[in-house]
Amino acid sequence: MTVHEGKTSAASPNRVPALWVALGAASLSVSAVLITLADVSAPTAAFYRCALALIPLAPFVLRDVLRHGFPELPVVGMALLGGSFLGIDYLMWNVSIADVGAGIATVLVNMQVVLFPLVMWAVAGVRPARRFVAAIPILLVGVALAGGVVGPGPAGGNAVRGTLLSLAAALAYSGYLYFGQRCGVRAPRHFATPVFLATAAAAVMSGVVGTATSGIAFDLGPESWLCLALVALFGQAIGWLLVGYGLPRLAPALSSTLLLLQPIGAALLGAVVLDEVPTATQLAGCAAVLVTVWVTALGGSRAAARRRARKPEAAREEAVQESSCG
Repeated sequence: MTVHEGKTSAASPNRVPALWVALGAASLSVSAVLITLADVSAPTAAFYRCALALIPLAPFVLRDVLRHGFPELPVVGMALLGGSFLGIDYLMWNVSIADVGAGIATVLVNMQVVLFPLVMWAVAGVRPARRFVAAIPILLVGVALAGGVVGPGPAGGNAVRGTLLSLAAALAYSGYLYFGQRCGVRAPRHFATPVFLATAAAAVMSGVVGTATSGIAFDLGPESWLCLALVALFGQAIGWLLVGYGLPRLAPALSSTLLLLQPIGAALLGAVVLDEVPTATQLAGCAAVLVTVWVTALGGSRAAARRRARKPEAAREEAVQESSCG
C-alpha cells in the first residue's frame, strides 16, 4: 500500500501494515513449537532454521540489488556481525525451550524490549529512561515466576538453566537488534538484504558451534525435516520480512502491542499442540512480564514522539530505533 505524503505519515497507524506485523508475529510464534516437534539438538535446529531460510529470502535480495545496488561494505559488516549475535540467540533459546517449554521460553526471550535500551547505553552511551530502570525489579520477579524458578516449575525441565538461557538469548537478540538498527539507518532502501546476510551469518555461527559441540545431524527423519523447513519458512523468512516491512509504517506503540502476539501465540500453541499447561504461578509471571514490557514500550514511544516534536531532524533515526525495539 502506498503512503501518500500529507495524508498518512510513516509512523501513523495503518490497517494494512498492522495486518503485516500481526501476521508476522503470528508466523514467528510457531517457531518454538516446531523446534520442539522437530526433536533435534539445539545447534541442529538453529543451523537448519537459518540455512533453509536463505532459499526463500534469495528472490527478495535479488529484487533489492536490482533496484538499489549492493549495500555499502559497513552495512554488510554490521549485518553479518548482527547475524552472529542472532545465531547465539537461537542456540541458547533452543536449549531453553526444552527446559521451560515452548510458550514460556518465547515469553522470556521477549525481555529484549527492556534489555535493548541497556545495550544501547553500554555500546552507544544512550542513557535509558527511568521507566526502564523502574521496570527491572518487576520483570525479575515476573521472570522468576514464569520460568518456574520460584514456585512450581516445568515437569522434567531445568527451570533455572532454562530461565537464564532465555535471558541470555534475549541479550544476544538485543545485540542483533543494535546492528540491525544501524543497518536500517545506513541503508533504509535495502529491505531484504540485511535480513539475508544476518541469517547467513547466524547459520554459520550455529554450524561452527554445533560442529564443535554436539554436531549437526544430517540423517533426519521426514517429520524433522518438515518441521525445520516450516520454522525456516514461517519463523525466519516470512515472519521477519512481514515484521520488518510493516514496523516502519506503524506507530511504535501499536508495533509493540502487535509484537506481543508472538509470545501469546506461542503460549497458546504450546498448550494446544504440546500439552504444555503452565501453572497458575507461571501464568502470573507471564502476565507480569508481558504487561510490563508493553507499558515500558508504550512509554518509550510517547517520550520519543515528544522528542521528535522538539527535534524533527531526529525523527528518522529514532523511528528506526523504535521499530527495532518494538
